[in-house]
Amino acid sequence: MKASFIGDDLFKGFNLVASVVPSSAIKQILGGVKIGIANGTASLMATDLEILVRCEVGTKSCEGEGGIVLPAARVNNILREWASSREILMELGEGSCLLKSGGGYFKIMGEDASRFPEVGPTEVGGFVEIEGNIISNMVSKVISAVSMVKIRSVLSGIFMTVEGDTITMVAADGNRLSVIKRKVVNPSGISVKGIIPVRCLVLLQRFVSDWEGVLRIGMSESRVQFVGGKVEIVSQLIDGQYPNYEDIIPKNNDKKIEIKKDEVVSALRMASFMTDEGYRIVECVFETGKLKLSSRAMAVGETELEVNINYNGPSFKLNVNPDYILDVLKSSDEDTILTEFGDKDSAILFRAGHEHVSVVMPMETEETAQG
Repeated sequence: MKASFIGDDLFKGFNLVASVVPSSAIKQILGGVKIGIANGTASLMATDLEILVRCEVGTKSCEGEGGIVLPAARVNNILREWASSREILMELGEGSCLLKSGGGYFKIMGEDASRFPEVGPTEVGGFVEIEGNIISNMVSKVISAVSMVKIRSVLSGIFMTVEGDTITMVAADGNRLSVIKRKVVNPSGISVKGIIPVRCLVLLQRFVSDWEGVLRIGMSESRVQFVGGKVEIVSQLIDGQYPNYEDIIPKNNDKKIEIKKDEVVSALRMASFMTDEGYRIVECVFETGKLKLSSRAMAVGETELEVNINYNGPSFKLNVNPDYILDVLKSSDEDTILTEFGDKDSAILFRAGHEHVSVVMPMETEETAQG
């Protein structure tokens, strides 16, 4: 079997698929990318048994059919160097692959394609459609709130629901919550929900960063499927019941303040300089017309900063983890953000437009705990 490819096309497809290959595979064959060539098209596939990526790459010319599993990292490095080549020739032999470009060649030993794990089709009731860049943007808005604690596995992924013409993504870690909603085309009227591993959605972002078009999304009870152009990404869902996040969103916060994002981000970042890793606390005092930010750490020093705000009401104070607030503010595309407060122990609510809501719990100090 012989086939020729445009260098950049082959590298981009192989590079995307190879990104799911685990660094230390439980089986040697899972450290490779399966290549199958037929009818003028190369089908590339890799999996870590949780996430599968499949990509089709067109050939310039093709003689015959064949398949092989090639070592992902090694071949990816070769194709990266040859990405600018006008043509890469591939010849599949018995247990080996010959790659040629310009005046050079690589003969690479591979494995039998028939030994590669089979992954059956994802049985979905239908697909919804949405621009790929919108999904990527949704992930960016909520991903910082995903829990890094693996013990709480349901919080280690992003909860996605489709209901009617609305798609929702939710992330939480016990200290903060982020929710974003967008409109989708839902021709089948499906209603689905599931917890998607972060790795799958980061991989999806990587794909759509180099591709423009409508993404089709389907979900079964155990898997989610993303299809865009000639790429398919399938992932197992995280097993478990996601918490009722709507109960966490404050409904009766009585103090509402519009803040200028850039000014507060700058001041909060500077205030964080005077905290230490074991005690990330910034004290926020709201007074008429101004917000005072202060922080101190015995071995570091202290600071107090002031920002003008549009607030006319009773003074109040709360303590926050600056990293949590900075994540919320920097994820917003808005210049001003509506912030809602209750008492010193109530969750802080951030509204960035009508479709993006974040909640951050204030931090407890020894003083507040005793009070």
